[in-house]
Amino acid sequence: MRLIASASYSSSSSSSSSSRPPSSWSSASNANGNAPRQRKPTPQRGAERGYGSPSKREQFVVNPYEARNRGFSSRGDDQGDVERVSKILARRGDCSRREAERLIADGLVIVDGVRISEQGFKCSASSSEIVIDERGARWLSSKLTVAVNKPPGYVSNLPAAGEVAAWTCIEPRNAWMRAMEKVPIDDLKRVTQDAKSLNVVGRLDKDSRGLLILTQDGALARSVIGGNDVEKRYIVTVDSDVRESHMRSFNGSVQLDGAELLPMQVRRLGNGSRTLEFRLREGKNRQIRRVCEKFGLRVVDLERVQIGDVEIGDLPEGAWRVLTPRETQSLRELEFE
Repeated sequence: MRLIASASYSSSSSSSSSSRPPSSWSSASNANGNAPRQRKPTPQRGAERGYGSPSKREQFVVNPYEARNRGFSSRGDDQGDVERVSKILARRGDCSRREAERLIADGLVIVDGVRISEQGFKCSASSSEIVIDERGARWLSSKLTVAVNKPPGYVSNLPAAGEVAAWTCIEPRNAWMRAMEKVPIDDLKRVTQDAKSLNVVGRLDKDSRGLLILTQDGALARSVIGGNDVEKRYIVTVDSDVRESHMRSFNGSVQLDGAELLPMQVRRLGNGSRTLEFRLREGKNRQIRRVCEKFGLRVVDLERVQIGDVEIGDLPEGAWRVLTPRETQSLRELEFE
């Protein structure tokens, strides 16, 4: 009914314009002897401006099956929880968003029994059933994660001219085979042949040493980097004896760059010792070194020995090993506990 009314309004307005008295400028033109200017009929102008054309609401009224093909879900619209499938998979911890987009493009994701391949496909986050098929699950489980005992002087990533990246430690001669007896030889070959593509999870500054994790697993990287639930443990040596006043300062409220840090757990390894153990749940740039300088101590050695449940153990400096499935799973679950 509204479309018909709009059309009649448009036609009536055009007919009334012909009987409208001439405007002042047209009268002046007639006085000079010139022919009066006539307004050209524009029957389509109203439709172009929205008059007599379907409203946006009418344009998008489609049946539920067409809606699903366009990436919408009529069931989820009522619930207000319609999201991209890639975003839902990433939040669930199944994979990263980039990995999800690749799985969808390869047709390896099934939503409510329908295999999808459209990147922007949306569904209900609470009620839709989203499954990664067997081939996609195998591809995700094939991704490897490596622990490296980074020597001082190596940079975690993005080396400048003359610097050496930590991934260069990942070569056959540095493999710590004692810890990888059950790792398939093909996995070891894959790691060493494509070590440069591994992503660093939690950087260490150039002067520090110890545990560095590199991975092909996007969900694991997001889990470790994305939140403050991952505890990291460091052994730190300073240039002078640590007093009780230092300990109270370390374990109290500490600010850097005008912002208060998350609480740190710091203890001395021996009375009057110059060696400290730091447990952190965040990693500001050179945080431990700057905090020590703030309280009059200079760090002379800093070693990271643990990230989550992964410990450096007896891994020699400069050596690497593949993480066990249990260690990998513990890191992937950190953000989703």
